[in-house]
Amino acid sequence: MNRWVLIGIVAILLVFVGVATTFVLPLSVDSTSGPFEFGQSDSYVSSGEISAENERLLVVHEATVLDDEAHFTFEYENGTVEQFYDDGTVYTKYEGHVDDEEWMASTEPTDAEEVYFGEHEDRFVRITEENGTVDPSEMQFVRVQTGGHLDNPEYEHVEEQDNRTVYEPSSTWTTFNTGTRHVSPKSGKLSVDRETGVLREASLRYQLTGASSYGEYLLRPGNTTTVNVQYEYDPGPSVDDIETPTWVEQCVENDHCEF
Repeated sequence: MNRWVLIGIVAILLVFVGVATTFVLPLSVDSTSGPFEFGQSDSYVSSGEISAENERLLVVHEATVLDDEAHFTFEYENGTVEQFYDDGTVYTKYEGHVDDEEWMASTEPTDAEEVYFGEHEDRFVRITEENGTVDPSEMQFVRVQTGGHLDNPEYEHVEEQDNRTVYEPSSTWTTFNTGTRHVSPKSGKLSVDRETGVLREASLRYQLTGASSYGEYLLRPGNTTTVNVQYEYDPGPSVDDIETPTWVEQCVENDHCEF
């Protein structure tokens, strides 16, 4: 056989093996964590949202905490939970669809006193009252989910702005819901307190594409989901008092609910 023909065949085989290896061999993914931590101030204001295209809303939150007073609102796909802490008492309002029996049953009080329950067209409202002080764990779910979704990309330090350090996301591979995903940032940035490392603001949009190897990602990618994460945190809010929600005034203080 001609020497050059043999070299050509070997070269083609090497290319084929390289491509096949890229397509077949699984990726080795190192776990990543974002360049920030979450604040734990006694007083703060926070808001945010985590959602995914073509999938359910994960959580929307608003929180105002002033030492022993607080007002939390958490919106999930199946309902809303709103809590008001005032002078050692916790008032909680649950809302959801009347056909969601599982969610409705999960809101039934065990230790708290039910002060109102009613159905209004296609939704139900339940209000409870119990003794209690501001519980920092109320924000735990939000922090875990926000951190988990912000940890997926890698980040590059881009600039310093006043007392903030700004990071922008970059592409990487990550493990998400037990599967390997390619992370492709579309827009966004993180703003972190320069001295404390506390996350002050995040606005991020990226795509997660299922794939177990580079070749699969290039030639036969799995489902792609676009994730949106919004988060704000202010540990020094210019708020002197928390206004009592209307539903507390109507249903608890005056026993006259209007929904």
